[in-house]
Amino acid sequence: MNVSNNPYSLEAIKQFFRKKAAFPRLILINVIVFALGYLLHLVLWLFKIDEVGSLSLMSRWFAVPSSITTLIAKPWTVITYMFLHEGFFHLFFNMITLYFGGTIFLMYLNNKQLLWTYLLGGLSGALFYIAAFNFFPVFLEANPFAIALGASASVLAVLIAIATYVPQLTVNLFF
Repeated sequence: MNVSNNPYSLEAIKQFFRKKAAFPRLILINVIVFALGYLLHLVLWLFKIDEVGSLSLMSRWFAVPSSITTLIAKPWTVITYMFLHEGFFHLFFNMITLYFGGTIFLMYLNNKQLLWTYLLGGLSGALFYIAAFNFFPVFLEANPFAIALGASASVLAVLIAIATYVPQLTVNLFF
């Protein structure tokens, strides 16, 4: 097989990320935010600047809180949380799902629709999370401290949107 025809070659990956489209940019933003968070965490560790509990500085400032009082003080978190990941595998599985789901999405719809689906799915996920933690009594004790982060709601919105748009589409999975 010719390397230039391989969709997983380094050149193919470079070409994917050189596109000035929403799809590769969403993946890049998630990866860059993760890398910056990791570097910030490393610098804080090197200088022995304590983190609060197990939360990183990025999580404290950019993850969406379940407490409405805290949310009012940090309203940007309903957007920023969907680009923030704490662990490599959290990022990896969200991005691999976004890549495959987004590829199918773009077979039928466009980049602008993908971007809006990603953002509105993330906003919906944040609002549902906040509503659940403030409505159900089981979460009352955790409510002042609970946070949500990650692109899961956004990625699932992309998958649900394309599954709704093309319900008869057959997708072959690995294994």
